[in-house]
Amino acid sequence: MDSLFAEAGLERPDSEQTASVEITDQLQPSAAEVAGIHKRLPDLSLGLAVPDIADDWSAYIRAVDSYVAEHGIDVNRGPLDQLLPPDRVAEICSRFEKDFGASPWDRLDYGVVTLAVLTGTLLDYFLVATPAIPGKDFKGEPQRGSPVTAWMREQSKRLAPGSKEGNSFQRWIAEQTTAAEKRAKVPYDLVNKDGLSSKLHRLMSLGHSPDLLGVVFGVKDIVCRTCTFVDQFGRFQVIDRSNYGYGGGTEPDLLQALVKVIAHGFSDVFTAKGLPAPFLSVLQLVNVNSGVTLRKGGPSVSVTHLVRYMYSNGYDLRHFMTMAIVPSIAELIIRTYHTLRTCRNEADLGKTGIRGKFKLSKMLALTHGLLASGNIVKIALSNWNPTAFNLAQFGTLAKQMLSLLKLAGERDILIQQQLADGWKELLAENSKY
Repeated sequence: MDSLFAEAGLERPDSEQTASVEITDQLQPSAAEVAGIHKRLPDLSLGLAVPDIADDWSAYIRAVDSYVAEHGIDVNRGPLDQLLPPDRVAEICSRFEKDFGASPWDRLDYGVVTLAVLTGTLLDYFLVATPAIPGKDFKGEPQRGSPVTAWMREQSKRLAPGSKEGNSFQRWIAEQTTAAEKRAKVPYDLVNKDGLSSKLHRLMSLGHSPDLLGVVFGVKDIVCRTCTFVDQFGRFQVIDRSNYGYGGGTEPDLLQALVKVIAHGFSDVFTAKGLPAPFLSVLQLVNVNSGVTLRKGGPSVSVTHLVRYMYSNGYDLRHFMTMAIVPSIAELIIRTYHTLRTCRNEADLGKTGIRGKFKLSKMLALTHGLLASGNIVKIALSNWNPTAFNLAQFGTLAKQMLSLLKLAGERDILIQQQLADGWKELLAENSKY
């Protein structure tokens, strides 16, 4: 009251000097109104106390049931509804929705998602297509080859080790790949031995994988002088390379091994077969029936055989870069739209921007899910050619689903922190009295 009088610029009268007044019966609240007021307010005279758990869990449960019955607690209603007036409950719920609730979608949101899906699907069918050479058939049906992958293959010929073609910059790159090929000899570069063929050895030896898997196994093989690979039967194998003339010399440290793995990969990336697509090598270990046939009327093959067929038919790192165009374009459309829209209305972002992040993540998850479905349709239209599978799109979908789960965890942590801060304020306020 002091604060209200001060804001109004009035002097608060002394309570001892004010005269008592009587309120007429017409202005007095009715019995029903008084009962309604008391019903909405908590009864603080009950002396509520939490039942002691003691040592017997069953006794504790009985004590809780007795406590609930004695104090007339309605377990079917929320605690806020029983302790606070309705207007206060509505205010708290509104604040919670503003900070942590789900942001509503409108027609524009769905329209942008539709645009991203249509654009990505058309690019996947016409631009990504398959890594096959144009005009090549699969099960007797011609396959649409990717013009982007074909262009990258053509450029790779000018950059491969030993190449003398192309402009001055391309010849310089070719010189660097040639030097890397000579200096970055690695023990896992094994050909025509122990089942490692010249066409498939980069797929079979895990050190050639252009991802974290390749870094781990590549460094390990260099330091330990071994070759880690998946044999022709889909089994994990490790062999000692000292017997193949790789022994002797000083033992390389981890940094030298990492540099050698990168340099060796650089020397291989522009070759005719190139490096496999990321994480394609590890799929060889899934030696189960894939249900896919590779020739008309033929039997279904294992996942191991299927992956090797894909790599031998151009499903390499170059084609993976072509496949990545689809999820990249979709991400660009959705993220640009979300950024432009939230810049105009930052109130929709919620506490620490969690609502905005959640909405963006959901839009991306829906977009990538629909694009993955469109890729399955593309595979069917390609006579179930496995090389039409867009590994980059499905990898992006998996990453986006994990991101959505992570955001859900962050939201829960924020809510718990908000509740903890509220309890601290409440306890600090009560300690004054």
